[in-house]
Amino acid sequence: MTLLLIALSAPAHALDLRWWGVGPTIGTMAIPTKYPTALPYVAQGEVEKVRGDVEIGVEGVLYPGKTGRLFGHGVVGLGTAGWTAPELVVGWDTILLKDEELQVLWGAGLGAGRETFRSAVDNDLLRVNYYPLRTQFSVLLRDKTRAYEASIWGTWHIAGSQEFCTSRERSSCVSAKDAEEIIGGAVYFGVGAEATLYFGDWRNKGGGKKGSSKSGNRR
Repeated sequence: MTLLLIALSAPAHALDLRWWGVGPTIGTMAIPTKYPTALPYVAQGEVEKVRGDVEIGVEGVLYPGKTGRLFGHGVVGLGTAGWTAPELVVGWDTILLKDEELQVLWGAGLGAGRETFRSAVDNDLLRVNYYPLRTQFSVLLRDKTRAYEASIWGTWHIAGSQEFCTSRERSSCVSAKDAEEIIGGAVYFGVGAEATLYFGDWRNKGGGKKGSSKSGNRR
């Protein structure tokens, strides 16, 4: 994640990028109210669904031009019954509307993550390596050094390797190679919201109404 943030922020000083920012993000899932919608067959009745969650992490953005931006989104999801989900997504947002300090954006990205679902009663757990497809709609308000963003996002987790364990011992785990039905019936998707605070260079560089003066000075 550190390398990603360096890659996002360092070029901003070497190139004539429009804007850039890095900062903390926090969010939560609203749909479904119990995640995931469906567990794999062998985990049903053994693993508890998530009823409440929070996602905390870091997001970085770079604007290489007037039309959009690159983003890197790294978070860790935490929830009931010991659910954890570290995830990293990279993608592109297109600027749908820009009016002075206000921006409206829509974009999508792809990444990788790993979810762990635990039983609240015993040591049963389900591990899922997945590839998240993420789409997001965002509204951003900027000043000279900061930007404030609120987003609604949707994600679909393409399950990779999955294993169900009846204890914390590795020998108790059953992988998809040994039981094909472990994947059957699993549905991992979500819709939620998040807020992000970016620190960086958000000065007007001649692209908005207040930056269109003849002198071209930065505000």
